[in-house]
Amino acid sequence: MMLLEPLQYLLGAFSGSLVGFTLGLFGGGGSTLAVPLMVYVVGVPVAHVAIGTSAFAVATNAATNLVTHARKGNVI
Repeated sequence: MMLLEPLQYLLGAFSGSLVGFTLGLFGGGGSTLAVPLMVYVVGVPVAHVAIGTSAFAVATNAATNLVTHARKGNVI
């Protein structure tokens, strides 16, 4: 298990907010931005962990929004 310093969690939250803002503007490319930010800004030492974490975050976000839109009747 990899443990991060408290500053890294703060940098991660900032990086995630930046990626979310960019996704709101352009509508895609979150993983393309998230992985380098996690490796170079947050300091995740293993790139494969950053890739997996980014993929998990994208999948969780997609599933959450699918449920939300399905409840509203937007999903056939």
